Order: sequence, then structure tokens, then C-alpha cells
Amino acid sequence: MQARYEDRYVELTTRLRSVEAFCDFLAQGGTVRVAEKDGSAFSEVTSVMLSRQRSEAEAIRRMRRSLFPDRGDDDFPPLYSSH
Repeated sequence: MQARYEDRYVELTTRLRSVEAFCDFLAQGGTVRVAEKDGSAFSEVTSVMLSRQRSEAEAIRRMRRSLFPDRGDDDFPPLYSSH
């Protein structure tokens, strides 16, 4: 049970890191363009994506806080540990 508990925390933390990294990329000038259908012109949706990703990051943070109240927001375990 403890291993599953820890796995869930790591999963949420990894998702949060990924979403935050994408937000950082967009905030530093990255762009997202999509086409409605094949062959149509691309339109920029960066601001929409950034807003959605920030909302997703906050939702993950809230979920992690509710599931793991004993862990602080800055309590990110390292992604990789050297042995």
C-alpha cells in the first residue's frame, strides 16, 4: 500500500513538472500553432494553451495537496537518483 501511495505522489509530481516546464517554454516565447483540418492555415493558440496549462498545473497542485497533505508544495523528490 505504501508503495502505491508513493507511486501516486511521484506520478502527480512528474505530471506537474511536465506541465510547468511547458508553461515556462510558452512564457519564454514558445509558440503553438494548430490547423483546424488538413490543408488549412495554421493559427496561433499560444495564449489559449498557456492559460489551459496553467489551469491544469493548479488543478494538479490542488489534487496533490488534498491527497498528500503531509507533503509541502516544494517537496519535489528528484526525478532521478544516482546510486
